[in-house]
Amino acid sequence: MRIVLNIIILILFLSCNGISKQEKQDFGKAKISVEMFSQYSEFENLFVCKDSIQDFDNGYSKIELNNENLKILNSKNDGYESTIIEIEIDKNLKIENIKYSYSDDVEDGSKTEYEVIDAKININKNPFEQNSKQISTFYLLKIRETNIPSEFWKFRKKTEYYFKGKIECK
Repeated sequence: MRIVLNIIILILFLSCNGISKQEKQDFGKAKISVEMFSQYSEFENLFVCKDSIQDFDNGYSKIELNNENLKILNSKNDGYESTIIEIEIDKNLKIENIKYSYSDDVEDGSKTEYEVIDAKININKNPFEQNSKQISTFYLLKIRETNIPSEFWKFRKKTEYYFKGKIECK
């Protein structure tokens, strides 16, 4: 009986190993370029910097710039679907963090998790050198979507897709 108990504990330990802390993704650096990403996605999501969030169903963007980093918040909500993207870039143009979330108005009890697994970002100029929030940016995100159904007999489903966006701040 003791051997069976030790085997069960060992199996539980091995199956839980590695889920406590997720490694930080290395996305590389943003590139100074006006190059668009023409492959992968058929259409581009446009986010425009605005003074207020009054018209965010067409794509709203907000930029926060200080000496250490650039934070970009993109939001789009048409009443049926909502997309939020947060991008953080340090003063050396290294992409520090990217968060992506999507939701719709369908309630089926399942849970969906999103993870950005790759990113390419092109900025028309270095905002740290010119201390300017007036930038145009193209980005391409590779997203891993994990659907966790509410029914215990169904399996998790993972899919990967690309999200292409453009930010205009004039």
